[in-house]
Amino acid sequence: MRLLFSSGAGHSHIAPMLPLATAARDAGNDVVFVTGSGATRYPEAAGLHTVAIDGSHDGVSARYAEKYPLERIRTLPRDEALSAMIAYYLVGVGAGGRLGEMLAFVRDWKPDLVVGNLAERASVLAADLAGVPYVMHAIGPPKTAEVMAAAWEVAHELVRPYGVERLPSREGVPYLDIWPDELCPRDTAWEYPTRWPLRPENVVPVEAERPALLAGMPYERTVYVTSGTSHNTRPGVLEAMIAGLRGVEANVIVTIGCDGDRARFGSQPDHVRIEHFVPQEQLLSFVDVVVCHAGAGTILGALAHGVPLVVAPLGTDQFDMADQVVDAGAGLLAGSGAPSEDAVRVAVREILGNSSFRERAAVIAGKITAMPTTMDILDRLKAYTASAS
Repeated sequence: MRLLFSSGAGHSHIAPMLPLATAARDAGNDVVFVTGSGATRYPEAAGLHTVAIDGSHDGVSARYAEKYPLERIRTLPRDEALSAMIAYYLVGVGAGGRLGEMLAFVRDWKPDLVVGNLAERASVLAADLAGVPYVMHAIGPPKTAEVMAAAWEVAHELVRPYGVERLPSREGVPYLDIWPDELCPRDTAWEYPTRWPLRPENVVPVEAERPALLAGMPYERTVYVTSGTSHNTRPGVLEAMIAGLRGVEANVIVTIGCDGDRARFGSQPDHVRIEHFVPQEQLLSFVDVVVCHAGAGTILGALAHGVPLVVAPLGTDQFDMADQVVDAGAGLLAGSGAPSEDAVRVAVREILGNSSFRERAAVIAGKITAMPTTMDILDRLKAYTASAS
């Protein structure tokens, strides 16, 4: 098969797709990975043939940014704000700016199947316009049909200049779902109702020796603190998380990102260590609690290792993910919109003192391990592509 994978230019959006893309390549398929020029290094590092498509963000896409300014969206209630952000920025601005160039590439490269994701819809629209089957690859939790309704109205607007009034039904389009069922609300009408579970191979446990950075630390238990790769430089977030843990009897490992500034955090007590980057898969097996911003990759990584979480969501669908962790009994909330020092301290102590959180996280870890592998999904994709062609 010829498989075209496409993602926006964020590492957190690309990383979940790399296991399937590399497995497809290793199985002898022709694979190309399309992303923005600022992120081509990630699929290239995995040895994938990579193409940069940035598009143009004037004309059609600029119209959405002007009509729906971010300042206005931020004043909306939570679900409305998420719906508007996806519709007018990820689809209107993002897909609108890339669609012409993406369609030309799809027609030229002639894939048998396109694999898109929530945050990159130009490839999905191009696939429909070119008559190529597609699947949607999850990068976080599935979205409801209600939240995504406005995004599809924008998508219909974007394809009308190409002579298509409305895009076809999504009813039978596979959604490759890396989010465990234990976190998903029941009785929900999803944007893509045909969900194929897919193990998130980029976060599952690997054999690792105890990291050297834990050597000589004073406590038996360890807390890992991160705000991911998109919010790591946001003022006050990591500072509040660290301050809340200074009085907790546990080692604290903080990652601030490769672009983070250590000087921003000043001196710390002996049980707190600040690092630019530590691979999660090397650390999480030795961690007792994760404190984070409720990012998808961090949540999945922690739960795949059976580690409970303290979550302080900052924006977009992080609020939903934080609620899902709490509702599943695998963690506690420590502020919404910004972490609270006191809430972080209380939540971490509660989890360290109550084994039920780790027991629940361990159950979810077992469910993640049991999800179908990339090779299982490749077999299904081959059959789906043949039937859809």
